[in-house]
Amino acid sequence: MRFFQKRLMFMTLCGLICITGLFYQASYNPAKPASGYPAAGQAEAAADLKLEGMDEQTYELSSFMDKPLLVTFFASWCGICSRELPQLSAYQEKHKENWNMAAINVTKEEINLEGVRSFARGLTVPVLLDRKGEAMDHFGVRGVPASFLLNERGAVIKRFYGPIEKDELEKALSDVQAGA
Repeated sequence: MRFFQKRLMFMTLCGLICITGLFYQASYNPAKPASGYPAAGQAEAAADLKLEGMDEQTYELSSFMDKPLLVTFFASWCGICSRELPQLSAYQEKHKENWNMAAINVTKEEINLEGVRSFARGLTVPVLLDRKGEAMDHFGVRGVPASFLLNERGAVIKRFYGPIEKDELEKALSDVQAGA
C-alpha cells in the first residue's frame, strides 16, 4: 500500500508541475492578435502596398483593384506553388475580364533571385517581389502558398491557405462579384 501512495503522490506532483508550467508559459507568451490581416470592413487596406515587379517597375496593389484581385504568395522552392501558380495564371488569363491576379514572391525567404526568374517564366500574371517581407507582414503570411481575394475597395473577402480548389475559387469570385 505504501508503494501505491508514493507513486500517486509522485504522479500528482508531476501533474502539478506540468500545469504550473503551462500557466507560466501562457502568461508570458500571450497569443498575438491576428494583426496584419486586412479586415473585411477595412476599405483600402491593401491598396497602399508598393512592390517591385520582375520587370523592375514599382507597382501599387491599388493599380490592380479595378476588379476583384487575387493576391497569391509563393516561393520558387515550394512544390505546391510550382504546380498551382501556372494553373491559376492560365485560369486567370481565360477570365481576365472578371478579375485580376498578382503573384507575390516571398523574396525575403528565397535563396536566389534567378530561381524566381526561371519560376516566373510563362506566367501571364504580374510577379511582384516582397524583398523586405512587408506584404507578408501586412497579410500575416507565415507559409506558402497563401492567397487572398480582395474586392475593389481592397478589403479581404476570402483567404486561401494551401492550394486553391477551383470550385472554391469560382464560388468566392461569384460571391465578390455579386457584392457579398
